[in-house]
Amino acid sequence: MWDMSSKGMCVLVREDSDLLNHMKVGDILRLKYYTTESSKPVEFLKTEIKHITRDERGRFKDVYLVGLSILEGQDDNQ
Repeated sequence: MWDMSSKGMCVLVREDSDLLNHMKVGDILRLKYYTTESSKPVEFLKTEIKHITRDERGRFKDVYLVGLSILEGQDDNQ
């Protein structure tokens, strides 16, 4: 997970990763989130893929940035 500040959070996916064949913009995933405080429980949150962008010239050359947005509330289907 990478915090891109004003651009939001994203995960970095190598261009040769098979994962890219299994996701598309608009997909809603149930992802597991850990906090930095060990006393807090793990959360499963509905998260939407907002964009899949290849970084051709920037810091992450030839890597795809998969933008994520946590949807309102915690996932009830734990």
